[in-house]
Amino acid sequence: MKIAFIPPKKRSEYLTNTVLDGLLWLKRDGDGPASGIELALPPEEYLCPYDLSPYILNEAEFDAFARSAHLIILPFGKNTTNYELAEKIGRWDKTVFVDGGELGKDRRYDTTIRAQVEEMTYDGFGKIYADMLSKCALYFRREKPYIKGIIPLPFGIESRYLVQFDPTKKRNIDFCCIFGQDEYPILRRHATKVLEKFCKKNGFICQTKKTKGFTFEDDQKVAGRDPFYEILSRSKVGISIGGGGFDTARFWEILGNDCMLLTETIDIYEKDSTALNYKGIIQFKDLVDFEEKLVQVAGFLKNGYNQTDRSGEYAEIIKMHSSKARAMTVLTEAEKKGIISLN
Repeated sequence: MKIAFIPPKKRSEYLTNTVLDGLLWLKRDGDGPASGIELALPPEEYLCPYDLSPYILNEAEFDAFARSAHLIILPFGKNTTNYELAEKIGRWDKTVFVDGGELGKDRRYDTTIRAQVEEMTYDGFGKIYADMLSKCALYFRREKPYIKGIIPLPFGIESRYLVQFDPTKKRNIDFCCIFGQDEYPILRRHATKVLEKFCKKNGFICQTKKTKGFTFEDDQKVAGRDPFYEILSRSKVGISIGGGGFDTARFWEILGNDCMLLTETIDIYEKDSTALNYKGIIQFKDLVDFEEKLVQVAGFLKNGYNQTDRSGEYAEIIKMHSSKARAMTVLTEAEKKGIISLN
């Protein structure tokens, strides 16, 4: 199966990386209905944490590949979506749009803006791209609302999140609460302070200091994240609060390292979804609720925590929420639409 992938220009995008990693994961495993994937990317520079060099073709080669591809994946990039190349190829009946955008800053809390997005009258980042919705064979979206046939595709657990994970490693950090930026929403900053004060008072170990090279800007430069993942691999509980979107990479990095997850109310899937119903995920509504849940989780760490008890749930999370699973969602939905055949 030939898949032409048209990434954004230069700027790294999390959902783009998730889908790319998932396709590479499928290729590595080489089994199941998605075996035999041929992947190709154009020569335009894209900052990616994965080695794409074996799949990059020159302009003429990629053009020929894409024109005969079974599937073309076009991901969103903030001011960098490569619409021009997709338009040049012109095979919109084979093209799926992967929208990893977000409203940004605190706009996800603005009910007026959220209503405008749903009505498709909003024209800022995080909007629904009406032209892609009408042109493309399928439209996947990281954020709510999922209207007019839009398919949910949140971030997932990428293979790079697992580089430090070892189920036998000693968990000597009770709480990990590290964010790339803590201005938006301010809840991130307040929760960190509450956690530090709580741990100091009650004798728990918490890690809230950013590791070297761990800044929002470095995230965009795809800097090495191993020191951060090493901390997560030794943590019992990770704390996640969305940034500019409902979904956040921190959520999946924590789950990928088999930490219990203390997170703000999950608003990634539709309300009736059971996709994230796991015992190890504890949700809080606001800062007051965060403090109450913190007391509950701390009590569990003292009286009932046993890392080996979580192995079955962890395996299920990886199966259902890895980047490989996200890539399979794209392929299975494309098969349902009659774009490809996985047989």
